Formats: sequence, C-alpha cells, structure tokens
Amino acid sequence: MNKKNNGKNKVVKRVVISVGSILLIALVAASIYWFSIPKGQRNMLTFMMFSGGNYDNYEVSQVVDRNEIDFKPTTFIPVPAETDETNNNQNILVVTEMLQNESSSMLKGAYVQDLGINDYNGWHFLADEGAAEGENPYGPSPLSYYTAGVATNLHTQIINASNVLNVELDNVKVEVVNKFRWNEMSSDSGTGHTDTITTSVIIESRASDEDVQAVMDLAFKAWSAGEALANKTTIEPSLVINGDNWENYRTKPVTSLSDISVVDGLKTSSVTDVTVYPETINLEEVEDEGMSLSSMDNMEFEIYAISESAVTEDRPYLKKVTLSTPSGESWEIYSDEFMSEEDKPLAPTSLEYFTAGTALCLTSQTTLVSAMMDLDFTEYRVENQTDYREENINTTEMVSYADAVHSYVLIESEEPVERLEEFYRKSLASCFAGEGLSQERECNIKCVSS
Repeated sequence: MNKKNNGKNKVVKRVVISVGSILLIALVAASIYWFSIPKGQRNMLTFMMFSGGNYDNYEVSQVVDRNEIDFKPTTFIPVPAETDETNNNQNILVVTEMLQNESSSMLKGAYVQDLGINDYNGWHFLADEGAAEGENPYGPSPLSYYTAGVATNLHTQIINASNVLNVELDNVKVEVVNKFRWNEMSSDSGTGHTDTITTSVIIESRASDEDVQAVMDLAFKAWSAGEALANKTTIEPSLVINGDNWENYRTKPVTSLSDISVVDGLKTSSVTDVTVYPETINLEEVEDEGMSLSSMDNMEFEIYAISESAVTEDRPYLKKVTLSTPSGESWEIYSDEFMSEEDKPLAPTSLEYFTAGTALCLTSQTTLVSAMMDLDFTEYRVENQTDYREENINTTEMVSYADAVHSYVLIESEEPVERLEEFYRKSLASCFAGEGLSQERECNIKCVSS
C-alpha cells in the first residue's frame, strides 16, 4: 500500500512541478513582453484597467442642470462681449474639473456660461468615457457635447436665415458626423486630430429650391462653430503651476442617480431606448481590434449629433439632439437659445455645448497624459473663454466668427517644472477638439430638401 501511495505522490509531484514550470515560463514570458512595451503604454493600459478609489459620500448631480450660483475662473478675469443692436457677440466661459467615482476614472464636470447676461448663471454638465461594457456612462463624452454644439449652432442659424429671408420651413434636421484620430498617442510626438466633418441638412418646405438654397447660404455664413472648424482659430494657451487657484474648486466624489435629467419640467438628458443613427450620413464600419496597443495608440472613431426641432411654438430655437458616444449608446439632450435680453434658455445654448465640449476634451487628455507619464499631482483643471462674433444680425449680410480661445491648464504638483511643461505640451497636442479649432479643414456639406 505504501508503495502505491508513494507512486501516486510521485506522479502528483511531477504534475505539480510541470504545471508550475509552465506557469513560471508563461509568467516570465508575460513579464518580458510587459516590460518590452514602452513605459507610457504600460502606464496607459494600467490606468484603463483599474477603476477609481472607493468613496463613502458622493455629491449627487444631474447630467445636465442649471448652475445654482455664479461661478468664476481663478486664472483670469472673464470679459463679456461688446455688443449692440447690429451684432450678437458672445464670450463664453467654461471651467472643467475631474471628479472622483469608483466606477469611472474618466468622469469630469463642466460649468459653462454665456457672459454678461443679468441673472444668468449658465449650466453644468457631467461627461464620461469610462463605462464598462454593458453599462451606460455617467454622461455623454466631451466630443459628444462638442459635436452637438456644431449641429445645433447650424440649426439655429438656419432658423435665423429663414426668418431674415421670409422663407417658411416646415421642418429642419441637421446631422453632423465628426471623425477623430490619434496618431501615436503614447509617443513623445503623439497628436490628436479632427479629421473630417460631414454635415447633412434635411429640410421640408413648400418654398422653391432657390429660396431654400438662399437660406442655407446665409446660414453657413453665420455658423460660428462651423467657421471655427473650417478656419484657423487663435488659441492662446497658458500653463498655471500651483498658486492660489484651488480654494473654490477641489476634486470631489460625484455621482448621478440616473441618466435622466429634468430641469423646469424639460427632460434635458436621457439615454435612448435603442441606439439612434443618422438618416442621411453613412457611418464607417469599425473592426473591433480589442485593447491592442496599436489600435489604442492610433484609434479612429466617429461621433455624430442629430439636431431636430422640439416643435414648440413659443420656443422656436428649442431642439432635441441625439448624440453618439464612444461606448456605443446614444443620448438625447436639448439645446435652446436666448430670444431677448430678458429671456433665459430652457437648455444650454449651442455655443455653450461647443465651448464646454472643447474644454472637456482637453481635460480628458490631461487625464490620459498624466496617467501615461505616471505624473505625481494633487489637482488639475481647465479654464477657457471663447470669444464669438456675429455681425449684421437679422440682415442678409450676417456673418459669424470664432475669434479666440483663451485656455488655461492648471495643475498642483511638486514635479519638476520641465516635466509639467512636457505634460502640458502633450495634453495640448493630443486634444482632438483643440486641433479641430487650430487648423483649417474642409467641411463636407449636403442639403436634402423636400
């Protein structure tokens, strides 16, 4: 009996040794492969694989909601636009910050406000890109808000142009698809790009084709967001290291109890029951390459926004906007505009979405770059003011511009200045939205009328 047991023990021992040897070889091979990867890519993968910390007390926020109080940047004094009866200039302020949540390491918030308007505190948004598979994120992505601003701003100008030219439009839908790309993101020379902007306008009208085209021609000239993307926009960036900029803004644990936001009876955000796609623009088919380093470093993706009238007689500028997100689901949000000096919009304006999306995109890049560099920091934040100019309003000569983006990246860290400047440079270079503004690009536009 002892001989049999000894024989069995020897067999078990050999099996254990063999399995252990295989596991050891696999572990060594995996370790060799892991450490053969550039450090920046290793840090990026590690950041993406792990969630945030655990927090006992969360501040609860709606995805899209009004600001209860006026907010202020800490790096500059915001300047309202100079305006009169012939123009509709707008300077829009945004402050963004990272938020803590154990389910998402990419959750961030934005406070945005059209400056110089009495008794108007603007809006705040949640933006997220960190949802696990099968789960909805805490809000649309930064580039979803950015694309929504592009679509709704054109929709606004189509309504304005039709009023100026006295052309009745029964229905208007604007579809915009933005294509974005990283180029060797984790390398020292990595960059982010807005590659193409495809726009389709669907108009139902009993007016002649010539009259509808005249409306479109005038609307395109007055399309501030489109002008900002088609032409080089001046960007004035600054890096602010440490300093007394943190008293009113500190990273805090935040969550949202639902994707549905309600403000004054209007459902300002929700996830659609089924994913909604553009009607007249074909999306590219993207192969799922998994979490490969090459696909991540050179990622290409599209974000679309569909702007439709909310069909309210007393709010002609109120629009329902359907957005795509990198995580696959589509969101529904609303946009509105000021109708007079005393009026307050029921939802964020088109240029508030566009401005906030730009700053939120840069905030995402600061998150990823700081992870890639394994940067030791306490806080960081982005503060922007974007100056828009719309001249000769309510005339056939109306025209719009995006004059300048005043951008400040703040960081609190004891890292060497040279390393923080590298973080700042890489964050700016990898920002899709910023590149979209700073460079000229062609907008592919078509109009479908019936």
